[in-house]
Amino acid sequence: MKLAISGKGGVGKTTIAAALVKLFAGSGRKVYAIDADPDVCLAAAIGIPDDKAAEIKPVVEMKELVNTRTGGEGSFFSLNPRVDD
Repeated sequence: MKLAISGKGGVGKTTIAAALVKLFAGSGRKVYAIDADPDVCLAAAIGIPDDKAAEIKPVVEMKELVNTRTGGEGSFFSLNPRVDD
């Protein structure tokens, strides 16, 4: 299952995402939580200590990965990147 949560700022996206992460992880599912917010609020919301959250490399800094997955470089990217892993 893949879920994406989006919307305007301040509407509770991080809160909803954190609740779902805890719910699914608590029921024994393997969960990968990806936060596009540079403030790493999701990490704090799911209980990752600040020192560990600081070690997380933002996806925006993984240029080779982004280029490989989106099939593009510069200003043009596939809107449906490969996410089969």
